[in-house]
Amino acid sequence: MNQESNADPKLTIRLEHFVECQTAIDALFREAQRSTGADKAFRQFLDVGIRFSNLSVFNSMLVAIQRPGAVAVGSRIKWAGIGRTIKPGAPPLLILWPFGPVAYLYEYSDTEGDEIDGAQANLLFAEGQPPPTCLEHLIKAAGGYDIVVDYSDRLGPLSAGLAHAAISQAGRVQGKKPRPAWRILLNGNLDAPSTFATLAHELGHIYCGHLGEGPNAAWPGRRHLLGEAEQELEAEAVSHIVCQRNGIRTRSAEYLASHVNRVDLDRISIFSIYEAANRVESRTHRVAPGARKSMAQEPISFPELFPAI
Repeated sequence: MNQESNADPKLTIRLEHFVECQTAIDALFREAQRSTGADKAFRQFLDVGIRFSNLSVFNSMLVAIQRPGAVAVGSRIKWAGIGRTIKPGAPPLLILWPFGPVAYLYEYSDTEGDEIDGAQANLLFAEGQPPPTCLEHLIKAAGGYDIVVDYSDRLGPLSAGLAHAAISQAGRVQGKKPRPAWRILLNGNLDAPSTFATLAHELGHIYCGHLGEGPNAAWPGRRHLLGEAEQELEAEAVSHIVCQRNGIRTRSAEYLASHVNRVDLDRISIFSIYEAANRVESRTHRVAPGARKSMAQEPISFPELFPAI
């Protein structure tokens, strides 16, 4: 925590709350490592963020915490729409919902009625290519955190992009301390899917705190807590989650599998990965405006357990 955030009690409280959530989620990850093994636990936690693609990454995390091993989740209305009812006394799962402030979902095992096979699940599982303006929205929104994205035709084929700290011009007013700012440089020769994946990776570095604390204490700085290998693993995990949820196939899974045993997973923050992925994806406009006006329109999320998906 820097001196600027220490001087503002609100920012101090914001960072303390962030750290409390981080500690709680990462404690679950440490316990999973002890019970199932480090490699398996890491892959399982990433799969949760990918699995429930109709929910935000953060809400996917809330579902996983409340119901480990959940198969499918949906609202009472949505379950009724496919011939299933909620069992009496079944406990609902709480997620955050716009203007809610919360919404109630129910897991498949808490319902009864018509059977759901893989083909039916596939019809309810919404996934596709991100809209053409997705990248533009992401870049524009990143500017709200003083992140500037540029392209270069001089980067070689082995260099997809990089992120580094910069000086915010907004902070040079009346002698105030400059706000933290960053610049991302992308290889201008990449195709659209590769550009999206690379930008998600570089934003993962920034939002995970690898380059310092966020403006107005949006996230804590963690650059001195991780080695280069751990930082790369976290950033690629962010990109993997976001790309998979947005219909972009990459080789991230292979990359993560080859590196997961080479890093100290006790230093990895699953919460920071989830939070960063949520921050990236919330800028992608993956769902068209007005597409989810009510819980009745929310599709049920089925994981990869169903072969047809």
